Amino acid sequence: MTTRIERIQLPESAQLRRALVARADSVHAGARVVDGDMQGPTGVDLLLVDDDGRPVFVDVVLDSAGEVPTRVFDHTQWYEQNRRLFLKAYTSDGVVRIEDPVFVFVASRFPASVLAVVRAMPDVPVRLVRAEYFLIDGAAEVLLEDVTPSVQERITTSVARRTDDMSGGDKAATRDIIESGAVRTLLALFRSGVDGLDGRIATTESDEGISFRMGDRRLADVAVSPGSFTVSPGDGLMNPIVVSDRVSLERALNSVVSLFVREERPRDGGNGGGSDVELADDEQSMLSDIWGTGVQASDGS
Repeated sequence: MTTRIERIQLPESAQLRRALVARADSVHAGARVVDGDMQGPTGVDLLLVDDDGRPVFVDVVLDSAGEVPTRVFDHTQWYEQNRRLFLKAYTSDGVVRIEDPVFVFVASRFPASVLAVVRAMPDVPVRLVRAEYFLIDGAAEVLLEDVTPSVQERITTSVARRTDDMSGGDKAATRDIIESGAVRTLLALFRSGVDGLDGRIATTESDEGISFRMGDRRLADVAVSPGSFTVSPGDGLMNPIVVSDRVSLERALNSVVSLFVREERPRDGGNGGGSDVELADDEQSMLSDIWGTGVQASDGS
């Protein structure tokens, strides 16, 4: 007897969540459901726990896969702020390794920019799972595929490829100055966003911080501290931006990306040193290609 298989559109989020509850072990190996309707304040849909007692947070992002980088920060910041309460609430369910959470994002596809950002965050426990829906002899079935970049792929990202350009040696030394895991995630997002602008951008790291240059032009200098990092765009005419949350990260990326777009345009004089940048439609499209929906129009800061 011939089996009839037909690919169909993914169902709406609530129905897909129910399908994921039934396939928890496919979402994350060895996982079982703790809360099938978590409704977390940052968008977490399901809570699982694996065989080792690690919490596994599942976020279904059917219409917002491009927002994964910022959702990573939202989830990790919320978790750090509530970890102790979380332990009290779910210890009886077997959640004991609260220091090792896993964040799983489920979508029908992930933009290349999201894959690039995840590659640049080897220390952040993020997994990407692609979901497809099929009718097999009339019965609906969800197929899940882990598309998370492997450790080897992460090591060979565009950031890591420029190791030879670094003057300070150990890249981890600068990152380790930052005490907050959430801020370290922000720094990884910033590095990935700037690094992905152009293959000619060189990243140099020293004890003082990180410098991004394109030829003899400075795109940005970054200084780190235990609780934040400070981005100084361009040649110093623009005000430095202290980054400690998602909003300030987007402001910093806006400033650097807008500077890059403006400087790459043919100029008839001047260096565009003003801080207010108005982008044409084609430039907005370029920003969208670079960072998905994470970078909004410049706010003039």
